[in-house]
Amino acid sequence: MKKKWFRTLELTNEEYLLEADPAKSNARKHNPAIKILLASAACLALVLCNLWLFLPYNTTPPSAEKYADSEYYPVIEKLSVLTWEKPRHKNNFDMLADNVTGIFKAASKGDAMMENNAPGDANGIYDGFFDTAEKGEVAGDTEITDNQVAGIAEADRIKRTDKYIFYLDENTLRVYSIEGLESKELNRIPLLGGTKNYYVNQWELYLSADGKTVTVMAMYGKETPQVCVISLDVSDIHNITEKNRLELTGNYLSSRVTGGKILLMTQFVFNKNTVDFDKAETFLPQVNGECMDIANIVLPDQANSTRYTLVMKLDENTLNTEGQSAYLSYSEHVYVSHDNIYLTHVFADQKKEGDYTIRNSMTEITCLAYKDGFEKKGSVTVRGYVKDQWSMDEYDGIFRVVTTTNPTTVRENIYGDRVSAEVLVTATGNSNASLYCIDLKTFEIVASVEDFAPPGEEVQSVRFDKDTAYVCTSIEMSDPVFFFDLSNLEKITYKDTGTIEGFSTSLVDFGDGYLLGIGREDWDTFKAEIYYETETGVEGFCSYTAKATYSTEYKSYYIDRTNHLIGLGLTMQKGGVSRYVVLCFNGYDLIEVANVELAGNNSYKRGVYIDGFMYMFGHEDFKVKELGADTADGVIVKITDHAKEENIPCDTALEKFYEDEKYEYYFGVIKSQYVKVTYSDGTTENIVTALNAGRVTVEALDAFGIEYYTKAKK
Repeated sequence: MKKKWFRTLELTNEEYLLEADPAKSNARKHNPAIKILLASAACLALVLCNLWLFLPYNTTPPSAEKYADSEYYPVIEKLSVLTWEKPRHKNNFDMLADNVTGIFKAASKGDAMMENNAPGDANGIYDGFFDTAEKGEVAGDTEITDNQVAGIAEADRIKRTDKYIFYLDENTLRVYSIEGLESKELNRIPLLGGTKNYYVNQWELYLSADGKTVTVMAMYGKETPQVCVISLDVSDIHNITEKNRLELTGNYLSSRVTGGKILLMTQFVFNKNTVDFDKAETFLPQVNGECMDIANIVLPDQANSTRYTLVMKLDENTLNTEGQSAYLSYSEHVYVSHDNIYLTHVFADQKKEGDYTIRNSMTEITCLAYKDGFEKKGSVTVRGYVKDQWSMDEYDGIFRVVTTTNPTTVRENIYGDRVSAEVLVTATGNSNASLYCIDLKTFEIVASVEDFAPPGEEVQSVRFDKDTAYVCTSIEMSDPVFFFDLSNLEKITYKDTGTIEGFSTSLVDFGDGYLLGIGREDWDTFKAEIYYETETGVEGFCSYTAKATYSTEYKSYYIDRTNHLIGLGLTMQKGGVSRYVVLCFNGYDLIEVANVELAGNNSYKRGVYIDGFMYMFGHEDFKVKELGADTADGVIVKITDHAKEENIPCDTALEKFYEDEKYEYYFGVIKSQYVKVTYSDGTTENIVTALNAGRVTVEALDAFGIEYYTKAKK
């Protein structure tokens, strides 16, 4: 009863209150409607928010149909896809989540860098990275550049006649007399002039066979790089004049001269942000201001970059164009033989497995005959990517190539499937090395050795020499060097050095069965090493090291096989002194025969040995050092124990054949007359005569595996 009574009083009180305040009563009557309205608004906001967060981005490239009547429609159709940026995320929610995650990762990475970076950490040992030059004879005996293919000249910063040396010092052509210690600068010509933005690391020159024309490959520009080919009349050294000029949009890649013709390779990359398909000049390469004809543009099936590689054939004397072609998405690596030009195109072979994508770098190699215009002969696709021109070679109807293979498995976090060549060649994974041989009649792979290197290693340097291939692979600071015998493609065999300290960024066939490796022993140490092949493998013969940085630009090395000389620029770790060093291989050791201070970037320094003098060139610097005309005399090719090799009977008794201040040296049998020293000039003498004359040291016996005994003097 009490509860009911109290409840009656409460209701009575509420009724009195409502009568006293009618507004409160109206509010209560309208509350359900307001709640419904608010709930509806909240639902609508939630729907809109979900739409904004989860509505998928448009992944359909814009149509190029509006340009169907354009003569450049095939190009525009390809480029409309390449210039369109696919969304990196599926929707706005994916983007926000990625940004938040990125903030935390960046903060974590910054903390780690603060903890791990020690003061004074070096960023690298090289002045330049993964570039090259070659081997051969052009214009008699005046060629300095070690051209890759004999008879096909490559541009360089230095060329010479029998009287003059031409050196390209950044954008200035300097001319010197060849007069030993009396040599002097005769003329200097600044090229292009003005305040242009020069890409001096790309500048090179040629000298015509008659020594009367210098052709300079120059590059300049700011927003739009330009290649400028300048022909100079140098018949009068004191009055050098310009003959002709050719200008192209893009970057200079490489060039060759053969039979009075210049084969010029350039690269044109247009700006995706400013492309206008109504204006051909914004997406097509140009020569002397004119857009290239559509008939000369080659479009690969799997285009993956907005980069053209241009190939042109020019008359060396007039610079008139005799042929031109442009290849979309082809990379910068070009190999030129006596008949063909080989271009490379890197793309991805991708396979989806759930949320993961397995990617393999693939390289399409296209062969162009260049004798009469440019004619495509065929193409082939191999696994991996090509490091440089030295990784390719043509010999006896077979094209050979060495690649780095790098299958990678990645979780797909980018919405889209197009992968650039740059991403492919820098991806980390289960890298290895492979060798392929292609028949040029059928363009089919007829032989291969796949994944021959230790797991995780990449190709560092390659050198082909007829039926032999030399390959250096590495991981961190150790490497093996492989020797391949390609004489029988049905049974390719190879040997290697095993793991050795450091690695070679350049391999050089140094003659007489020796291989020269130029590279590094550790992060702070330059190393030059001589290798030779044995019955069981490949061995390091001798080496030279210096605490110094060096250039990996192959053309910066002076290679003289006749005189067994190697010249290159070094920057000493201690004090940062810039020098030029000349090494001589005397048959059993690499000895330093010149070490002079020389200013300039190691990639741009050059040297040449002429009649006993070493001429060295740097930035606004020139040095001459006399090495002696007989520098190559006494270079030991080999020391042979004919008694052992030919099973010649010898009297059994100890034979003393030499002594010095500390030791006496003996053979186990009477055989000194059969131990012969052979020199580079073809002469021979017995070991006793050579030792007593000082032309050979006891260390040379060790180097050539000659057995002997020692007895300490009392």
